[in-house]
Amino acid sequence: MDFDYSSDQQMLRDSAQRYLQQEYSYLQREKILRDGGFSRTAWQDFAGFGWLGAALPEDAGGFGGGPVEAGILMEAFGRHAVLEPFLSTVIVGGLLLQQGLHGTRRSELLERMIGGELQLALAALENDVGQDFARIETQAKATAKGWTLRGRKAVVANGGIADKFFVSARTPEGLSLFLVDRTAPGMKVRSYRSNDGQTAAELTLDGVDVAREDLVGPAGGAADLLTLAVDHASAAICAEVVGSSAYLVETTCEYLKTREQYGAPLAKFQVLQHKLADMYVQVELARSMAHVAAAALAKPAPERMREVSAARVQAIKCARLAGREAVQMHGGMGMSEELDVSAHFKRLTLTTLQFGDEAFHLARMAALSE
Repeated sequence: MDFDYSSDQQMLRDSAQRYLQQEYSYLQREKILRDGGFSRTAWQDFAGFGWLGAALPEDAGGFGGGPVEAGILMEAFGRHAVLEPFLSTVIVGGLLLQQGLHGTRRSELLERMIGGELQLALAALENDVGQDFARIETQAKATAKGWTLRGRKAVVANGGIADKFFVSARTPEGLSLFLVDRTAPGMKVRSYRSNDGQTAAELTLDGVDVAREDLVGPAGGAADLLTLAVDHASAAICAEVVGSSAYLVETTCEYLKTREQYGAPLAKFQVLQHKLADMYVQVELARSMAHVAAAALAKPAPERMREVSAARVQAIKCARLAGREAVQMHGGMGMSEELDVSAHFKRLTLTTLQFGDEAFHLARMAALSE
């Protein structure tokens, strides 16, 4: 497998790193956090640079990229603990628009998304169901003009600012997916902040009418579409974990070199050297598996699912170790809001649960290996 980037991919990585280094410092991130957890200025910059379309094929209005480009951006975002919802809107939302809609409606919504004018969120989970998309109680009843939705959705990432939601519901044909406007009559959105500062929401749908054109994919065909979208998101999270964890290795190494105890830098203590080495090894393993996950997205479903889950298991192990050790080696200040280590720790902790925890991915790997 060739892990070398093309010249265009290298330019994308360099431009992302340069912009975020200059315009997305930890102090600037803290200001965004105080102002609501989302910067429209930064998001418009992302759109202006072409990042929102970099991972989309040309027939979807993008720039001909794919999972590798998505991984490059997610790794850069992870390194700076970026709050903006690239994962929810572009990775998940973009794929669902590509695969589930057709014609002018598909083109119009993708154009708005790539231009930074449309925020999207996936509302597919309900209380106490884990990652099982089929265990839902939300119902869609057919009407003369489309469907009427009733139910509740929990833990909707980016739900606080999304303009439209991909809502799963049960129809006579099986599990189906609908695109629902935030302002639709009967839709209630309760916004809140997740522990990493990003926005989330709980949805209540009380007789929400949706038109026939708002059916995403075929009726009863949402399971495969959701699994594909979540696998793309899982691969992107693997890259994000690499970026965040690699940053923690570097910043912890610098801290150990400058912080002294008993008359010597902490970096002189062998036990801390071993901990740092363990962090580095985990990051490199996660980096390799992130490449595997990106390549797996083009493979048949069983092989794709197995390899993505394998990468996620490694990313989860890396996130746990890197976050824990970075906090411990920084001492009490490791959890203080004044230090960016705490922001990375919180985000890494949430990545161990998002789109399936370790137990879920191990079980999926085992089932697919039988």
